[in-house]
Amino acid sequence: MKEDSLKKTANVLPHERTHFQYMIAKNPNYFGNIPNSKYKENIKLITDIVYEQLTCVGYNPDTTNMEATFSIKKPAGYAGDLCTSGSFEHIRFYLDFHDGLGFIDQGSIAINVHDIPAETDCKGEPIFPIKYVATLKKKTAKVSSCETPILPTLRAILSWSVTPPADTPNCKPVWGNVLDGDVQLKPFWKFPFPKAIDLSAYFTLATTSPHLSTQQIAEITQIDINQLIEPPIYLSPSLLAKKYEHSKIPASRFAFKEIYHMAKYPSSEITMMDKALLADLEINVNAVLDQIGVIFPKEQTEANVDYEELECLGFDYNTENLVATIKIKKENGYSGDLCHAGSKEYISFWIDWDDNCSWQYLNTVALNVHDIDMLGDDIFYSVSLPLDTTYHKKACSIPNIIRARAVLSWNIPPSLTNPDKLEFYGNRKDTHIQLKPGISIFPGEVIPLFNIIGGVDVAHVNDITGLTTPDAFFAFNGLTVPTYAPFGGLIILNGPSFPGYRYRIKVSNLSKGTFTYADNSFTVVGYLPFAPWVQYTTQEVDPDGYYPFLNAEKNTLNVLARINPGTEDKYQFEIEVDTIFGVFSKIIQMDNTYPDIKLHVDDGGECTHYTKGDTITGHYFVDDLHISSWGFGSTWGGNINGTTNTLASPGTPFSIATIENAYPCGSISLWAIDKTIYDSQNVGWYRSTSYNICLQEKK
Repeated sequence: MKEDSLKKTANVLPHERTHFQYMIAKNPNYFGNIPNSKYKENIKLITDIVYEQLTCVGYNPDTTNMEATFSIKKPAGYAGDLCTSGSFEHIRFYLDFHDGLGFIDQGSIAINVHDIPAETDCKGEPIFPIKYVATLKKKTAKVSSCETPILPTLRAILSWSVTPPADTPNCKPVWGNVLDGDVQLKPFWKFPFPKAIDLSAYFTLATTSPHLSTQQIAEITQIDINQLIEPPIYLSPSLLAKKYEHSKIPASRFAFKEIYHMAKYPSSEITMMDKALLADLEINVNAVLDQIGVIFPKEQTEANVDYEELECLGFDYNTENLVATIKIKKENGYSGDLCHAGSKEYISFWIDWDDNCSWQYLNTVALNVHDIDMLGDDIFYSVSLPLDTTYHKKACSIPNIIRARAVLSWNIPPSLTNPDKLEFYGNRKDTHIQLKPGISIFPGEVIPLFNIIGGVDVAHVNDITGLTTPDAFFAFNGLTVPTYAPFGGLIILNGPSFPGYRYRIKVSNLSKGTFTYADNSFTVVGYLPFAPWVQYTTQEVDPDGYYPFLNAEKNTLNVLARINPGTEDKYQFEIEVDTIFGVFSKIIQMDNTYPDIKLHVDDGGECTHYTKGDTITGHYFVDDLHISSWGFGSTWGGNINGTTNTLASPGTPFSIATIENAYPCGSISLWAIDKTIYDSQNVGWYRSTSYNICLQEKK
């Protein structure tokens, strides 16, 4: 669909979509989606999935990532194209641990979405729906053991343009839907302690240096933590045959790996041993070989999906990860419970970067699965793979929609060369994803660049004031940040990496006219395609003062610097690449000062100065260069809020009338929060104070 067609589509969008924010501003219950609301509905519109829809939820026990995949179904209805601010799909997660406490709020996240013309791909297929994924780490800690696994129900609520309210698991959005799925927590790590190990140095360093990774602490203290790892116990086919005797799991499942290798390596010594073992179990190996040796047609998208099935494939737009969701369908058939090694689900990822119907292999990830007594019918898992898009960015005027594929295979890795090949167990999913707009960089080209500063896209930071612009949001979670916000605490720079080159960061204090080059060491997080899924690398400057660019798998968020300038000054950050002409720079305004607040009660320093029925008087004072909001209140009423500073010191006067039967003891309180984005992930330096008062009985 070309631009004129997109405009025609936009012209016929329903009023309830184009004026949604205006309608709910007039009446929060305009669409009748708030039960027992004091506001009468104007029209009934609840969980409409015409424009967006949740299709999968999943969880990774190793990374503790909760995932929700959703479809964007239409070319218009999202408040603007990629060169505008667009709109946001908000996803709030809940977990019900089946302990009587119900669903517990895990937080929310947002994905920026836009109007995108309805084109077709290289195969002539429509690009819609486009699949996105929202990812958030589990917040509530629970201890699970392998003997008594915890299988919580994960709930995701998708809501366009409005964040689902906190602690409201039964919320029904106007635009969007709700989806539940059972997931599995990872059992706690048992320490076998096969021999006496002195861990005092390890734990001392861990508590005094929390920024170090587990592996770094082990290297420094020279303690081999592998001694603490109890090797998983693999169950042999004979043990599995006995275990599955009553659950009727066939040999084509529990002996699949062994029989598969017989066909692949017919004359090996291991094959001869396995043949003898299976013969003793009275398993007809030839019959099983005939069964699992079925050749699947090239265009068939699924093989045997009785036990597991790849349900969804999407793209985390915030962190640029491909995410696959797998549904486990049975309680048995996975080679042992959580106290044993179990088996593996392998997922290979493929990409068609240029939409020319040519698949490029990316990587294969492995996920451990086990026999589990389910609470419901299925358990949902998710796995992810970072996607390095450095050389595949396009301008916002050119929507970058590409094809992605995932192939699932149980217990044996899928093909690394044939994207169409299916093994006996598993299936494949194709989908369309959208890459973020950005600066086009040709393969082999190197330019000085960072695209995120202090957690915010550089395009949303004013080049003169160093403050955030309207519609700014955190780049990695889509959550809104205040307009005209400064920065404080730790400043993180993120940008594309060019392995083989070196860079340095110049930090200039524009207020004082001084500069320095960052030379501190810092740790970055990388990716592994198997548990524990992460690796850590320490970045240090070389003798020339340069940091090396790292490969994408060692630095998945492309962190280039972690700097704590302090002060209230305006700074300029510049990146220079060794042997490459030019620099890239950005100005930010620092604010490391908490709001100045004062609360004074006219009681002469005596908390029992007032009597019931008296009027309590005093002043409250709030002052901050970048104030966001403040609140004043008391046990006896008089609550007031503001978004600008109070009168100059001593501040704004207050008077709070009490009644003759008032609460005898209470307090007066004052709090304030500013707009500062601190540590590149939080908003608002916060300060509060209170004053206790006890009212005397009236004589």
